[in-house]
Amino acid sequence: MVSVIFKGPLVSYFGSDKVILNKSYSNINELINEIDKNGMITIKGKIKSGYIILVNGKDYRLFNGIISDQDTVEIIPINHGG
Repeated sequence: MVSVIFKGPLVSYFGSDKVILNKSYSNINELINEIDKNGMITIKGKIKSGYIILVNGKDYRLFNGIISDQDTVEIIPINHGG
């Protein structure tokens, strides 16, 4: 189970500020490609620039994109506002 928290305009895009995914994911790209069917966050399967992705409060790149059950992922558009 992974929690995904959306910030800024992503809240209205996804219709909620948080979703709980009852599925295991091996990495952040797999998770984001699963939830981002219309390409808001990804292009050709890769995360677009303009987003900060945190796993348990830390940049996902520190973990080489690997995620585990019980992780919390935050997706923050750089232009998220106040």
